[in-house]
Amino acid sequence: MNTLISIILVATLGVIGNIIYFEYRFKKERRKEILRKRLTNLLLPLYHTLKDDELVIHAWLNSEADPYEYESDKPERLLGGLQKIIKENIYLADDELHESCIMFIEWAYKADKNERFQRVHDGDLAEDNVLKKFVEMVYRKYNEARKEYIK
Repeated sequence: MNTLISIILVATLGVIGNIIYFEYRFKKERRKEILRKRLTNLLLPLYHTLKDDELVIHAWLNSEADPYEYESDKPERLLGGLQKIIKENIYLADDELHESCIMFIEWAYKADKNERFQRVHDGDLAEDNVLKKFVEMVYRKYNEARKEYIK
């Protein structure tokens, strides 16, 4: 009788152990899949677009274009590149990035090109703090997610 109880106990514990292990593996694989989707659909395109815009200034400075015009066009230029990415993939953002994306879109819609041009000449672009925070957050979130994915 003790042998039969031991066999049933070991078999039951084995089945429960396998269920727990497979649940753990499934959740881990699912998290990695979501992280990959978040990286490829949201963070990488945001990161690339923002980095590309940073590098465009070098082309502007080497040409005969007005650097003040570069700064005054920034909201319109960035919104054009980022709006589709944000609109289609905002569901992949965490709460902090979600709020920052919404604030960025609001900032870009409210920005007036002519008023920005004047403010650039005056050296007063305090409202660009929203953009600065958005860019820093995207860079930070991208680097964190990339490191986590590689792990």
